[in-house]
Amino acid sequence: MTALVTLWSASLVLCLAGAFMLSLLIVARIFAERASHNTEHVRKRLVPVLLGGDANVDRVFGLELRVATRLTLELAEFTRGTDQVELLAVADALGVPGFLHKRSRSRTAQKRLTAIEALALFDNYTDVVEYALNDTNPHVRLGAALALSARSDAPDLSELVRKLRIGEVENSLLLVSLMSDVAERDPSSVRALLTDASLPAAAKVAAVDALADSGYTHAPLLAEIAANPSGDPELQARVFRALGRTGHPGSAHVIEAGLANKDWRIRAAAAEATGQIALRRFADQLGGLLSDDHWSVRFRAGEALLRLGEPGAAVMRRAAAGSEALASRAATILLAEKAAS
Repeated sequence: MTALVTLWSASLVLCLAGAFMLSLLIVARIFAERASHNTEHVRKRLVPVLLGGDANVDRVFGLELRVATRLTLELAEFTRGTDQVELLAVADALGVPGFLHKRSRSRTAQKRLTAIEALALFDNYTDVVEYALNDTNPHVRLGAALALSARSDAPDLSELVRKLRIGEVENSLLLVSLMSDVAERDPSSVRALLTDASLPAAAKVAAVDALADSGYTHAPLLAEIAANPSGDPELQARVFRALGRTGHPGSAHVIEAGLANKDWRIRAAAAEATGQIALRRFADQLGGLLSDDHWSVRFRAGEALLRLGEPGAAVMRRAAAGSEALASRAATILLAEKAAS
């Protein structure tokens, strides 16, 4: 009998606990729906205010301020020129940048990052965004740099690189995005960065990759950089490979000079670029590189010749049948690999 009473009591407790939890869920649902309804109501009221262009509005607080902040960021994505200027003026009057400024001092890095990226929209808060370049979190520092790079009054690129401590602690792929943004606005600053011996190689690598990713857009700039040695053969070779990635035939004269460069790394990169751009008129120069002292140059030259179609294949066959041992061996191996593939 005692066991049955115990079992019944336990079942009753479980039922009561279940009913209590269900009640909590119902209450939470009611509050969530009410909050959602209130938020939607505030959004509907604030949208015409923000888009109205009249900055003579009263400050908002609490829920209204949070909603106004989210709306400002959403609407800023779809407005440009005077429309965006008017939107931000109204947002300023509502107290949005002040709210973001407080969030920029949050202990949570993600909140700081979001606030900093948004504050860059407001002219009176660029000093706050620049200060974030010293943040302890690398993602916040990089976010601040990306936000600043989109502005016409952005700090010098070299200064951004030093603040971000690129090469010491900053290794994010977003660096390429940063360099792309700056290159669109001020290509000369990217050129200056690549020739500044005091800046780390990681920043220069990101800059070269950003220029290469733009395709034809920055091919002339890359060609100019390739034609003017930086004193760093590794970086110079990367510039030649970037030229190949752009596919721009206008850089042919620079690549031709690279094929005869005294540094083997640059010769190899120029050979690779020749094949990528399909510069068939350089087939004979590539044939000459099949007997280069460095195997990497021979390999890249052979690969490039195979990419040139019949003109390149003809040079390879002649080299394979020739008396030059290095060239014959390189051509024979690569032709055999191509036949087997």
